[in-house]
Amino acid sequence: MNRKLLQVIIILATFWGLDFIFHEIGVGETNYYFISKFVNGFLFAIIWVYVLNKDEAWKKLLYSFVFGSWVSLYYLASSYSGFVQFLGIDARYTPPPFVIFGIFLSPYLWWFFHGFVFYVGVQLSSLLNNKN
Repeated sequence: MNRKLLQVIIILATFWGLDFIFHEIGVGETNYYFISKFVNGFLFAIIWVYVLNKDEAWKKLLYSFVFGSWVSLYYLASSYSGFVQFLGIDARYTPPPFVIFGIFLSPYLWWFFHGFVFYVGVQLSSLLNNKN
């Protein structure tokens, strides 16, 4: 399998898989949420691997922060504004609480979480850069 394609898969599986697991452990989400996160994660993983792929830690952190911001704000704007509901797509009107093991935290922590798990995926995929 192509190394770059494998890196995209690693980033997407890490981000989307952990996001899915934590939402399901917490309060769940709609199909619109999971599909939009998958598509955005795939797009940003491709951009990272095929365009930006740098081993500099600050660039990985910055890109992950940008991704976390984009994916969080995109979903807030498209779902909670009522836009997708207007189009007949089932989505929430308010952000779900951030729940881990029964502890309710601020929903704004999803923003940090999205960037963090994307960063973990980028770090894991960069292990393939060191292989021949």
